[in-house]
Amino acid sequence: MEIVIISGFLGGGKTTALNHLIENAKSQGQIPAVIMNEFGSKSVDSHLIDGSIGLSEIVNGCICCEMKSNVTNQLHEIYIDYQPDIVFIECSGIAHPLEVLDACLTPVLTPFSNVVSLTSVIDVHLFSKLAQLPKDIQNLIIAQMSYCSNFVLNKSDLISSDKLLNVIDTITTRHSNTPYFITSHGEVTLDNIKSDEIKKVEHFQGGKINHSTLGHSIFYFSHCWYKQSFINWVQALPNNIYRVKGFLTFEDSDVKKLVQYTNNNLNIVSSQLNIEDYVVVIGHNIDKEQLSNSIKHYHGLKLHQE
Repeated sequence: MEIVIISGFLGGGKTTALNHLIENAKSQGQIPAVIMNEFGSKSVDSHLIDGSIGLSEIVNGCICCEMKSNVTNQLHEIYIDYQPDIVFIECSGIAHPLEVLDACLTPVLTPFSNVVSLTSVIDVHLFSKLAQLPKDIQNLIIAQMSYCSNFVLNKSDLISSDKLLNVIDTITTRHSNTPYFITSHGEVTLDNIKSDEIKKVEHFQGGKINHSTLGHSIFYFSHCWYKQSFINWVQALPNNIYRVKGFLTFEDSDVKKLVQYTNNNLNIVSSQLNIEDYVVVIGHNIDKEQLSNSIKHYHGLKLHQE
């Protein structure tokens, strides 16, 4: 059983890349399975994965910290339940992937598993503005990249060629021996990210990565949004909000919409899911009262918040 660990900061395009990798594995006759970690208590990304494959969720926590042991247990259960050829582990956007690798290399798993990739999906548009982010967020992004076997430089269509070259130069200067693959919409194959051998990093001492300043809120809605009001709300969000994702109904259609916002980019697409309306908001030092008031202002209706 091969294991691919997919890491990267919030909104980098991990789930999109994951879907491409799943399709690539299936085209090669492999049976894939997925372990997905959501920082919040409400999952969004798991609804975007092929429902026919084995899926295990670890929610409301970070798998590099208090839920690290869950990774080992979930891998063992997936192996027993589905007998997959390959398992993709999508880390939360705040996780340190090396701790996940450590959980995958425990003696109970090594007889029947092999980690073939520790890949970081990097939003090059965000990385080009790394120096403008809070210092602890900069450190988190740099730490996520530190021991990866491969980089997927994603969203290359959102920046100029000169800025992309600067990002590549910065990354290759820091990680001269780490291969990278450039893409626009997470279009990546297993051949682009597989490594010959990934071993435990003996000199890494572990310990929690500092992401205590990152938090989230979940908002539920019993009435539809006016689409323009929602767009206005997103555009008015402060810079410390890094990710908004969820499912909403708008006044112009009964069709549920998947909404995703990151790095000043909003995407709204139709979804066939029959699911309640909610959004998950993730950011740095979130003022939850201010956030709730802003939603009430733009939505104009009562809401339920977690």
